Amino acid sequence: MFKKNPKKSALTLLFLVLLTLVLVLSSASLGLAQDGGFTAASGATLDSSFTTDKAAPTAGKVEIGDLEEVNLIITIDESIDAATLGAYGDLTYEYNRVFKGVALARVAGSNLDAIASISGVTGIYLDEFQELDTDAGPAWIGAPTLWDTLGGQENAGEGVIIGVIDTGIWPENPSFSDPDPNGNAYAAPTGTYACDLGSTRADGSDLGLDFQCNNKLIGAYRFMATFEANIGLIDTEFTSARDDDGHGSHTASTAAGNSNVTATVLGSDFGIISGVAPRAQIIAYKALGVGGGFTSDLVAAVEQAIIDEVDVINYSISGGGDPYNDAVSLAFSTAYENGIFVSKSAGNSGPGADTVAGRSPWVATIAASTHDRGYVADLVVESGGESLTLDGVSITSGYGPASVVLAADFDGLAADDPEKGMCNQPFAADTFDGEIVVCKRGVIARVTKSFNVAEGGAGGFVLYNPALQSLATDTHWVPGIHIQDDAGIALLDFMANNSDVTGTLSGGVKATVQGDVMAAFSSRGGAGQTLGVSKPDITAPGVNILAGDTPYPAQVLGQPGLYQLISGTSMSAPHVAGSAALLRALHPDWTAGQIKSALMMTATVDGLVKEDGVTPVDNFDAGSGRIDLNVAGDPGLSISDTTANFFAYEDNLWNTNYPSLYIPSMPGEMTVERTLQSEVGYDAWWYVTVEADDGLIINVPAVVGVRAGRDATISINVDASGVALGETAMAVMHLTHGDHALRFPITIVREQAPVTIDKTCDSASLAPGEATECTITITNTSFDEANFDMSDMLPRRLRLVNGSVDGATQTSSRSLSTSGTLFGAAPAIVDAAVDPLASPAGYLGLAAFGGNLDLGATDESIGNVGVPSFEYAGETYSTIGVVSNGYIVVGGGTGADVDFINQPIPSDSIPNNILAPFWTDLNPSAGGRVLVNILGNGIDSWIVVEWEAVPNWGDGEANTFQVWIGINGTEDISFVYGEGISDGDGGFLTVGAENKFGNTGGQIYFDGVGDAPAPSFPTGDYEVDVFSTPGAPGETVVVTYSAYGTVPGDWTNCAEMTSDLFEGTAISCFSGEISNGAE
Repeated sequence: MFKKNPKKSALTLLFLVLLTLVLVLSSASLGLAQDGGFTAASGATLDSSFTTDKAAPTAGKVEIGDLEEVNLIITIDESIDAATLGAYGDLTYEYNRVFKGVALARVAGSNLDAIASISGVTGIYLDEFQELDTDAGPAWIGAPTLWDTLGGQENAGEGVIIGVIDTGIWPENPSFSDPDPNGNAYAAPTGTYACDLGSTRADGSDLGLDFQCNNKLIGAYRFMATFEANIGLIDTEFTSARDDDGHGSHTASTAAGNSNVTATVLGSDFGIISGVAPRAQIIAYKALGVGGGFTSDLVAAVEQAIIDEVDVINYSISGGGDPYNDAVSLAFSTAYENGIFVSKSAGNSGPGADTVAGRSPWVATIAASTHDRGYVADLVVESGGESLTLDGVSITSGYGPASVVLAADFDGLAADDPEKGMCNQPFAADTFDGEIVVCKRGVIARVTKSFNVAEGGAGGFVLYNPALQSLATDTHWVPGIHIQDDAGIALLDFMANNSDVTGTLSGGVKATVQGDVMAAFSSRGGAGQTLGVSKPDITAPGVNILAGDTPYPAQVLGQPGLYQLISGTSMSAPHVAGSAALLRALHPDWTAGQIKSALMMTATVDGLVKEDGVTPVDNFDAGSGRIDLNVAGDPGLSISDTTANFFAYEDNLWNTNYPSLYIPSMPGEMTVERTLQSEVGYDAWWYVTVEADDGLIINVPAVVGVRAGRDATISINVDASGVALGETAMAVMHLTHGDHALRFPITIVREQAPVTIDKTCDSASLAPGEATECTITITNTSFDEANFDMSDMLPRRLRLVNGSVDGATQTSSRSLSTSGTLFGAAPAIVDAAVDPLASPAGYLGLAAFGGNLDLGATDESIGNVGVPSFEYAGETYSTIGVVSNGYIVVGGGTGADVDFINQPIPSDSIPNNILAPFWTDLNPSAGGRVLVNILGNGIDSWIVVEWEAVPNWGDGEANTFQVWIGINGTEDISFVYGEGISDGDGGFLTVGAENKFGNTGGQIYFDGVGDAPAPSFPTGDYEVDVFSTPGAPGETVVVTYSAYGTVPGDWTNCAEMTSDLFEGTAISCFSGEISNGAE
């Protein structure tokens, strides 16, 4: 049943008669239209936009429905034989250590209900596709100090095994030789491991390399069954654990590459390099192919690493945003329980807030910052008597003088094409004749841009950042330089104002640069983190890291070789993995939690700055700070917890014994505890001090005693009553004893509790004896019944007017209280239905109208658009967040709201408050546009958002559809569709709408179930009507009273409340003054 739309019924005949296409100027006052048709008007503005990686945190349990075909990880109990599940799909793995379960590839949608109904099946998880996320590095983090403690670099890490889950390893690299370049042989490992390092490629060709594992590289496995079942290998991929990407060789050699290795890049000697733990042994677990890998393959690698009893795992791979519903994260919890330290990259989606991945409390999540070794270069451009020198980075040779040209003048793209000047396609041969070509960064790999200009005959290459981003020393195909955004602006201005410009590239020169600068790409934490731990945990060098490569990449990007300089949190994570290996060698009895605590609590923020190179970092940038191995080996005490507690306190992780504190919803005041474990052989007194933002008060004991080998518990009282609602405040608790100095970051996000409290007074300034009326409002905003207790103790400068208290009980001349039970709120009921008369006009392509706002949407992007006010689910909005993947976040959103994996509706997982005409994995970067306009018919007006011919990310099928939102004072929302419409990318598609809580919604279609989208009027009759019933607020209690002033001076009065629906005390304060006379 659907809701009739009287506007559509009344206007349909008029539209049929007129069939007018309207061309309109962008000004509302100059709209031009044929009589009776629609006109376009201005009124939509792009306020902000965000992009996120394909592998942004989106893990979650699969909702049961009829999918076309899907890969699954299924957990089971002891009552079921795992092998029997192979009847439902290709059984690629059985798991027994990380959890009991199986991985099934290519499961037919019709089998899902049957699997879910099997007795003994305990969970079903989507098998997701994950993507990939040192010469100066070890010295910068203080590794030589631990090397000396362990008997020198020639012994550092001895007896410790690092498992590297990645793209494999290039075993012939000297970083993995035995003996090492110093002539020191390795001891034989105690275990027996597989060694799959053949050199046969998928096309059957063989390089003829026959490497047998040695006592340095002691094992090599390959887990790619699901990858091969779904994607397959390209001809040049190896069918063994041999690295055909370079990423795995780089991370392995960064963590544990041999010392005294000479690194050569582009034919030049770049000096001597070493891994952080040069004598640690390595086992490589290849679980990634071209572009990434599947969860089930990665879980199999984790399980094997647990079986192999590695000490440390390096995991420089995406994912982990929802750790309690993500199979790899759950596997890592088992690794942690088995004493294995896991170093996980934070992701490369920074510097925006809430972009961090790897949010598990049992892994160490690593941000990226710089060390002090760089390769600098300059570009000198000249024209006539004018010249300009621009600084940048490079490891290529010099070039010039030669003519300098802009790629934008040769790529043939339209001026408004977002990829103009980006060099994203190869130039035809002889386009250039040795010129230096200027390209804009973005969309594709940086080195591919230099390849593209080289194909066209360029002799040199300049890459400029369009915004502040990190600079990279890539192995370009022609001499080049990478310059910052401000230098790019200066260069473009010089080119625009001068003719016959020539340039000279200096070539890269090794130099000392500013270290401890956060990489712009490094993913950040933020106030949107909902778990009670904040990530990242720490930072380490991850910019321009010199380490291993493969000479035979499956896909050639830069010039291949045995070594490369690359950047990413993928590069910082192995610095921490190697550091953990050194600590395990020094303290073999330490748990993974103790190692993590030592690295976090001894980290430094001295001189550590944001990507601008000036502003000091905060807790969301770098967590506890940059690791410092000068002191990490002797922390004095540790703070750590068990896997069991991390699960027991899943909803309030701030109560676990984590070596930092994050409270994502602070109602006002809360007290938590931390247990300090002695790591010294004597009784010690620790002095405790705090640095805190204004308004945040941290109450701790001044001194705490910890006996040798024992524990002591410290109470941390956090009073955020002085922090404004919606604000974030940070602090650091310092614990010092002798030469030991530890840091414990504290971060709170001030929010109203589910039962809110608000205190106001009519007048803030009173004369002695003058009274003011005060009001305390308590409201249950949750959907559950709430018990509460409220008290208000007036300051000494105020007294209650006797008999004035209403809604509470006066308990003294300065105090009152009340308690009771409040009924809960009712959410807005959102629904949707297929209705051929849902929209006012059917599909009207915005291409026929002027004044369109083109959002310039790219893959995995959201644009927040300011629009005229409209009604939805009982509330008024003036912002919409238009997501590239075919849905709108009503009220706007952030990068965290961008998800290419469609969800069923309703779902409490973000994004919420959505209008989803066609939620699937779309890619506007590959074609089409996303447009916004305001259309009117002379009576009413609508916001119209159109995805015009936007292709699916996987199969490339184009889709055209619109959302119409009425701005006429009543709710009026519909979805319409053009002639080009698919069944979603790979059959995965959601159509529907939900409320802001994700607890009610109307689902029209989900992954093969329901009414699939089809063309709307005038070529069809499929339209969707979205409608709602407004919610009802929860119960409110209002307390009023009069108070009069006594002694002159400033005063603050806080009402405090506790409830069974939240932890801590909710506080609302009001401040004023008692003057010598009323103002």
